[in-house]
Amino acid sequence: MRFRVLGPVRLEPRTPSAAKQRAVLAALLLRAGRVVSASSLFDELWPQGPPRTAATTLQVYVSHLRKAIGEGGGTPLETRAPGYLLRVAPGEFDLARFEELHRDGRGAARRGDFVAVSRTLGEALALWQGPAVSGVEHGPALAAAAARLEELRLEAIELRIEADLRLGRHEELTGELTELAHAHPLREQLHCHLMEALRRAGRTADALRAYRTVRRALHDELGVEPGPGLARAHSRVVGGPVPVSRSAFPVGSRRASAVPSPDDRVIRAHRRSA
Repeated sequence: MRFRVLGPVRLEPRTPSAAKQRAVLAALLLRAGRVVSASSLFDELWPQGPPRTAATTLQVYVSHLRKAIGEGGGTPLETRAPGYLLRVAPGEFDLARFEELHRDGRGAARRGDFVAVSRTLGEALALWQGPAVSGVEHGPALAAAAARLEELRLEAIELRIEADLRLGRHEELTGELTELAHAHPLREQLHCHLMEALRRAGRTADALRAYRTVRRALHDELGVEPGPGLARAHSRVVGGPVPVSRSAFPVGSRRASAVPSPDDRVIRAHRRSA
């Protein structure tokens, strides 16, 4: 028996065909080992309000899930007031395995064992088969869980890439990082890693272009200048001083001072020399 939420919601060997059954399964899995109330499942299945037959319909969904899980040799789905409880062994659940590997990878990073970080987090990320909790409509709890899991995935990617950079693998990272930076234009750490990989590959012009791209996106979308990490990455590329502050201003507003920042002056100097 295998339970999967890191991608389409699946129950192997036989996934329920009905999307709402899969939504119930996802809600139970994301709180595995804890009781999930029937009322919270109503909210998940019918965000606009449950129909009069909601209790009966939910019982039917649970009955079908219980049969599918039982046929696969899994732990029975229990009825436990005020709702239901599903116990899942860690080896059966992709999310439990991912979280375990993620913890191990972070521990290896604290020890400075970057080979272990790269290997462990690479294994963790290989568990993903698409956007988390996909293939079902998201009520409030599933939407929040999907967002949390995506953040964990990105954190794991950033940490794995940092380890690979420390291991001198910048040449093989530039393509992956370019795609990631394009997909996440406001994710500063990914852009820092892209700039560092390009710098190490001797692609200074591309690294500066990457900086200008993320700087423009941050300004246009959030009304902020690059944070300390991006400022340090930029300074490593140009060999200048590292700015120590971050300025923020409302979207669409102008700075009170007309004096350009250190980053502005460096960019202008490069443009003049280009």
